[in-house]
Amino acid sequence: MFTYPYITLIASYLLVGVIVGFLLELVIRKFDFEVDNSERFMMIGLWPFMAVVFAYNFLKAYFKKD
Repeated sequence: MFTYPYITLIASYLLVGVIVGFLLELVIRKFDFEVDNSERFMMIGLWPFMAVVFAYNFLKAYFKKD
């Protein structure tokens, strides 16, 4: 059923998720916000979506003209 490539793929996906979640949490904490465990699991599991949402909102705020 599960073979070595599938396990490697899942492990790689989760490892990248942990790294992206860690970096996102560093940025979130820099602005004095807190992250709870459910948000951490969401960042790890849905890291491609979270990274895109973060990049979009970051660039939107960065280029916002006041």
